[in-house]
Amino acid sequence: MNYRDFLRDYYAEKKEQHSFYSYRLFSQKAGFKSPNFLKLVVEGQRNLSKESVFKFCRALGLKKKESDYFENLVFFNQSKSLEEKNAYLTRLMRHRARPGAKKIEKGEFAYYSEWYHPVVRELAVALDFKDDFRKLGQAVVPAISAADAEKSVRLLLDLGFVKTDGQGAYWKTSASLTTGAMVRSVAIANYHKAMLQLASDSIERFGSGERDVESLTVSVSEETYRLMMKKAQDFLVKELLPMAEADKKSERVAQINVQIFPLSQRLGADAKGDRDDNA
Repeated sequence: MNYRDFLRDYYAEKKEQHSFYSYRLFSQKAGFKSPNFLKLVVEGQRNLSKESVFKFCRALGLKKKESDYFENLVFFNQSKSLEEKNAYLTRLMRHRARPGAKKIEKGEFAYYSEWYHPVVRELAVALDFKDDFRKLGQAVVPAISAADAEKSVRLLLDLGFVKTDGQGAYWKTSASLTTGAMVRSVAIANYHKAMLQLASDSIERFGSGERDVESLTVSVSEETYRLMMKKAQDFLVKELLPMAEADKKSERVAQINVQIFPLSQRLGADAKGDRDDNA
């Protein structure tokens, strides 16, 4: 899932097979003037354009389908926006939907592609719905259709996230997703965007007694900023998660978001020194 890793492995294998193989030889085959262009690309110092992708495919000896996959992989890796990454990843998944491809990889993308899959995972265990998927869907806020609720349960079963006795009872397993960082980063970014939108909607959907929204705007050092991010992660994983796991009652599924993000550029030489505590 990283074209630079592929190119690095390709060059290493060629060098092992033929001691005379070199970056210069690759550049000649591809039609580049720079003798070390491949090296610069592998090291992340250069990106590939559509024209250079074509030259690389020719030098690599890729066939049509392989070239199509390589091109989508290049632009997936180089994309800056989540929208572009999603588009290229979808095309890559079509290529990878062949016999022998990792099912879990497609499953992870599917799991995080809809905000309600984690919700259904919790509800399927807590709610005695007896495979009444309309009842299950209505329990989600905002509600989802019976068809979506059923598809969600099927996905959870396929991934091994829940098990069933076949009589309508479900329980969670400790199965985890273990695909590569590239797919995971895009899938989880989609999930976070959806959950942040739900958080925004909750301000109008629920009264203040049903939800809590807190925020701070502060000026801190880079060291404190990094420490705050670590504290936020620890708060969720080391405090709130154990609290939820120790709770034996299942009366509500809740989403807890903690966000820390910059609201200014990093200040350098123009930044003031120590702040006046009396200010």
